[in-house]
Amino acid sequence: MRALALTDFGGPEHLSFVDLPAPTPGPDEVLVRVRTVGANRMDLDVMRHRGIGLRVTLPQVLGLDPAGEVVATGDEVTDLRPGDRVVAKPSIACGTCRFCRAGDDDACAQLVNIGVDRQGGFAELIAIPRQNLARIPDGLDFAAATALAHAAPVALLMLRERAGVRQGDVVLVSGAGGSIGSAAAQVACLLGARVIALAGSPATVEWARSLPVEAVVDTSAEPAFAAHVRELARPDGVAVHIESVGEPAVFAEAIRSLGRRARAVVCGSHAAPDVTLDLNWLYRNRISLIGSSGSSLASFRDAFALVADGGIRPNIHAVLPLERAADAYRLLVERRNRGKVVLQVA
Repeated sequence: MRALALTDFGGPEHLSFVDLPAPTPGPDEVLVRVRTVGANRMDLDVMRHRGIGLRVTLPQVLGLDPAGEVVATGDEVTDLRPGDRVVAKPSIACGTCRFCRAGDDDACAQLVNIGVDRQGGFAELIAIPRQNLARIPDGLDFAAATALAHAAPVALLMLRERAGVRQGDVVLVSGAGGSIGSAAAQVACLLGARVIALAGSPATVEWARSLPVEAVVDTSAEPAFAAHVRELARPDGVAVHIESVGEPAVFAEAIRSLGRRARAVVCGSHAAPDVTLDLNWLYRNRISLIGSSGSSLASFRDAFALVADGGIRPNIHAVLPLERAADAYRLLVERRNRGKVVLQVA
């Protein structure tokens, strides 16, 4: 089986095509022929051997969100057949800890990540537990399924479970041009919220206006945007801020944009892990700061139900062949992508 593997730490220059044995699905697993997979910033952390990547043993096949066709199933899988089109949820929960038993499996302390702790989707074939697969809705191609597999469930979990968005809330979304940011804007609208989007360039602002948003603020032209956002969010103010980027200056202004009893939910820090937090503003306005990572099985299932109903659309910057993985990661490092960069495996 042909696969693209990380053979040393550093960067995409250490990705090489190798020949590996084809995986055999376990009793509760499905063997999938991979058609598409995303280039993700988590992959860069693995390459640089930091954060989640510290668990990696080389050589490692990356790729956390593969989509493809069922080839074979284990004995315990009865509802999928060869040829069915499926897409993967990246993190695999244990199913037995107190968080999993409570339905909060996104917080499972024993999470196993596809493309980090086990083989990823940069390969012709991959074995995935049945619970981590969703059927791809009719009319959605493999690239679109990959683009939504991580972003839409993450956004739904942040807004519905972690932030508790209610009808009429004003939601401020950072990084609206990214895959999670654009999904969050759409999910917030479906939950009945008014959405204000933040975008970091004129081109991204124009693209973000195609989303179901009330207003888009260009943070490159207006770095001190807090007062403007508070005015846009009248009369009750911003109730929820969704942060998936971690740009320190933008985050500081976003926090200052929030109204009383607001919730700021953070799921990413790829721009920078360290930010300045105005504690006076935080406690005087009774603001809650909430961390969120990944998605639950419930948000994964429910997000693809929304996709099937046409409520969420993918944000794809480019689809490149797997052979051009280095070019895909260059787009991410240089922040030239607006939306997901998808790699075509077969």
